[in-house]
Amino acid sequence: MSVQDSLETVNWDVSDEAHITVDNDECVTCDDKPCLHLCPAQCFDYQEERKGGIYFAYEPCIECGACMVFCANDSEKGAVSWSKAEGGKGVEFDFG
Repeated sequence: MSVQDSLETVNWDVSDEAHITVDNDECVTCDDKPCLHLCPAQCFDYQEERKGGIYFAYEPCIECGACMVFCANDSEKGAVSWSKAEGGKGVEFDFG
């Protein structure tokens, strides 16, 4: 199965509430801002007028978890908080 064929098996049911939030206070001291370059769905954008500069759009998120791995501005926690979307909404994978 090709990558394109595999991606076509993914269903998105986007919740009205974000399952991932970004604490821009943490982003202020992050010089590299890896989220802008490493998110495969390109959910992160730089907007100078925002405190910390990071805008996050949760709707195109594929729930890969990369942001939780590379956002480590602080050794205890990064700027990203993740919760399961309410009502079972989110990405569903069909491997059948």
